[in-house]
Amino acid sequence: MKNIQKISACLVHIFTGSGIIFSFMALVSVIEGYKLLTFMFLGIALLVDIVDGTLARKYKTEMIFPNIDGKTLDTIIDYINYIFIPCTMIFKFKYLPPNFTIIIPIVVICVSLYSYVNTKLVDTSFSYLGFPSIWNVVLLYLEILNFNQWMNLFIILLFILLKFVPFKVLHPMRNIALKKTNIIFLFGTLLTSSILLMSKLEIKFINDFYIYFFSLWLIFNSYFILFVIFSNLLSSKLYQKLKKT
Repeated sequence: MKNIQKISACLVHIFTGSGIIFSFMALVSVIEGYKLLTFMFLGIALLVDIVDGTLARKYKTEMIFPNIDGKTLDTIIDYINYIFIPCTMIFKFKYLPPNFTIIIPIVVICVSLYSYVNTKLVDTSFSYLGFPSIWNVVLLYLEILNFNQWMNLFIILLFILLKFVPFKVLHPMRNIALKKTNIIFLFGTLLTSSILLMSKLEIKFINDFYIYFFSLWLIFNSYFILFVIFSNLLSSKLYQKLKKT
């Protein structure tokens, strides 16, 4: 029984570590100029990141392998996939006006670096304080929405500022009551995002139904925006109640 538990825990660590392989493939794709391929590898890495935490808790990796820090492993890979590679994409794929293609990625990399090592940014409810540095998702949305460079600059600057605004973003997988619903909407978002990206390859059957996939994509994303808003309102009410008692 113990051997099975060790094998299971070991496989979870290997699964988490596989994210770095997709990081490398995404970076190679950026260098080679394959934008959609970059998004594909970052998407696979995102799926790994969504699932690995649940698996790590289920198979008790911290107890079975106390000398391997799964959180540090996850953080290293997350920084590369969520911040470093998206910043290279901003430069390579010219999302911003020419005068901002270097300075903005540098600002994002530096601000995000120090937010990653700030132990007070994540509280006991696993809520992240401020914008949670999901720059890979921001770029995915900019690609789908296809704004001009100046609008992209405004949006990215807005998210940089939101890193310093003390609102809470609860990890969707940490909400026990809505976990199953969040999983469905999360994978719905990933699926529709992938389809909308594929439409850029001019695949006919996708283009014929583009408006329907785009509408679904908006619904899924609206759900998560409302999820963040209401989780903030509920946590605020709970805090006021605790303060009065």
